[in-house]
Amino acid sequence: MKKFVEVLFVSLCLIYLFASCNGCGGKKTEPEKRELSLNELTSIWNEANNNRDINVLKSLYDTIVHFYQYRYTFDECIKSKIEYFEKYPDFKQKIEGKIFIDSIKTGFVRINFTKAVIRGGEEEKVAAYLVFRRHNETWKIFAESDLNTDRLLSSGAQIPGNAVEGDYNGDGITDYMWLETIDKTEECKIRFSGNIAPLIVGTCLGGSPVNEGDLNDDGTDEIGLLPVWETSCWKGYFVYTFKDNQWLEALEPVPTHCIQWEKNILPVVKDSTRKAYVFVNYSELTDEGIEIKTKTVKLQ
Repeated sequence: MKKFVEVLFVSLCLIYLFASCNGCGGKKTEPEKRELSLNELTSIWNEANNNRDINVLKSLYDTIVHFYQYRYTFDECIKSKIEYFEKYPDFKQKIEGKIFIDSIKTGFVRINFTKAVIRGGEEEKVAAYLVFRRHNETWKIFAESDLNTDRLLSSGAQIPGNAVEGDYNGDGITDYMWLETIDKTEECKIRFSGNIAPLIVGTCLGGSPVNEGDLNDDGTDEIGLLPVWETSCWKGYFVYTFKDNQWLEALEPVPTHCIQWEKNILPVVKDSTRKAYVFVNYSELTDEGIEIKTKTVKLQ
């Protein structure tokens, strides 16, 4: 009888143990399942970017995507991705460290992580994020950005009213540029919305940058500038182009005289018949006085 009681007691203990541990091993709670799913989707998104796998990316994005602070349709978002991959053939990205998950509101979850980006031969680390939206029992990417871009575009007041619109880095997204003087120097800085490095101009006390359009047919708009200076009616007209993630002079500075500007003769005009060629109208001092001459030049 004593042995029967002992066996019964052990059996009841085992039954209680199995009942209390039900689901401990294989079955996860609902929050654990959600986190695993979003971690996997984030990894898939990361690999798809590295592999330039447009079909996989198409399966991840929502019908409307808030893409680096711009509201894109699905097609616009995918188009921007394709253009970006074409512009930076060496592009790679890597998620470093842990992924952090924050619930924003019902149906929306934000994924925060550090992203190392390689493009144009340079590496940059940014605090990036994705926002997923619950859509028909699946998660879709509703927003993609990083904190650097957000800070630059967080307030419309940062972009002055005289800013000039264009696409200065060829990513298909509208940029804005404006000129600022640098205190206690004889230099100016052309600043940009978005993640574009500023352009420093020497021997400059002011000026109005001009969007020259895509003069060299590389997908980016070139910038023209006649820097303001204290002396002489002679001034050089500069044309800049954004290539390999840096600003370069697209051609030698064009010598211009006040007379040329009074006659409204532009220094640079695109040659529509030849790719990457322009007509350069320049001023020259001759025995006859100041003459305006023209030549053709191939840009960088």
